[in-house]
Amino acid sequence: MSSDKPEVMVPEEATDRGPILRGELKSPEISVSDVLAQFEKLTPNSKRAKVYFYPTLEQAKTLFHSRSPFAFEGSWSPREGTREHWRSPEIWLKPSTSISFEEMRCLTFCSGKAVDLHINTTYDDALNRDDRQRGFPTARFVANRCFLLQILATNEEEPGSALEAEMERPTYNFELRDNAQAEIKRQVFSRSFGIEKEVTKSGYSIFVHGFKNAEIVVRDIECLLILASFASRERSVFWHWSIDDEPALNNRYWRFGMKKWPKRRDGQEPLLPRDSAECNKFLSSALKACLSSTSNQFLDAAVYALLDRDLPLETKIVRLLSGIQSALLFAVPKQNATKRALIRDLYEDYKKAYDLDLSDLWPLFDQKTGVSLTEIRNFVVHGGVFTERDWMALSYAVENLHWILERILLVALGWDIALSSVSPRKLRLYCAYDWRTQQQSLRL
Repeated sequence: MSSDKPEVMVPEEATDRGPILRGELKSPEISVSDVLAQFEKLTPNSKRAKVYFYPTLEQAKTLFHSRSPFAFEGSWSPREGTREHWRSPEIWLKPSTSISFEEMRCLTFCSGKAVDLHINTTYDDALNRDDRQRGFPTARFVANRCFLLQILATNEEEPGSALEAEMERPTYNFELRDNAQAEIKRQVFSRSFGIEKEVTKSGYSIFVHGFKNAEIVVRDIECLLILASFASRERSVFWHWSIDDEPALNNRYWRFGMKKWPKRRDGQEPLLPRDSAECNKFLSSALKACLSSTSNQFLDAAVYALLDRDLPLETKIVRLLSGIQSALLFAVPKQNATKRALIRDLYEDYKKAYDLDLSDLWPLFDQKTGVSLTEIRNFVVHGGVFTERDWMALSYAVENLHWILERILLVALGWDIALSSVSPRKLRLYCAYDWRTQQQSLRL
């Protein structure tokens, strides 16, 4: 018996979304070929993306009994001579218990959330290749704000018109590996209301020119943002990047569902002075030291420990001591070590290589004046329990661990402690700097 119903039903609201692709949806259990898919309209600033699938009745039956995650690969042609290949390796479909009536009616119950997306665009026609050759190779990374990006960014040129007159800001360029150059820019958007025009600034982009290897430039920008986060005391990451490393090829990437990173605490200053010239000097020299190091993955771990705030005090102490160990491994890397080096041994090696004074802070190892910070960590990891009256001492210990870790990293990156927020002159303003009474009150 024949039916007048179409094999695939696409809802009317799909016209306001992105392009409809044809491709393959698969998981370890099944593979559904020739399925129609549609992602929500994407922009470089998209942090979340919903994906919709429009299956046939047989495809819907197969998907109904399958479990996430899925991977999708599909393609379409936006215009003659251009082909886009879309790949999303992790998609979590909406469970059957959450299917709405409208979705079931249109057999689109298999909508869901994408974790990441890669769009590969190839240009077959000579005209497109010639136009793109002029700016080859370039890359763009879209990141969330932090203090260092704010103070070092220049404004993007607004298409079709000049920006309103404002105080000129110097342009800062940062050298990456293979002689590539990076520049931080503030994104500018405009809206027209009749004869009036509103110009707003939202988000930041890092533009890179003259690179040779796409994987290397991605890692270089990761290092740049790690250092920017460290100096700002607030996390900045990129979730979208676009790379033109061949005249006939463009690659765009998204990482969706990234959490909203908290800003600095109220009353907390950035680690560096609020001076663009000093910030530029730090980022240029620190980036050079980071990229030339074969152990810069330990720098990542140390900065992540610093910025991991939403933890209980006891967990913070363990996390920060782990971050200090990572910072020491970055500063004095161990070549071909068969066993993980002890933090005390690393610290002794660090003191031989660098001139760092920590005598004004709560001691890491010395027990002459009372309980050391490593003793507190050992007490925690072996199941020790603190009383309510120990809360103040633990909070002081956490603050001192923060300052110790920041000083270790600053000196390892070649920066003067006196030009930072962890200099003795600046720390005298904080209660936790007077730590001796609290140290003596602890009884482990």
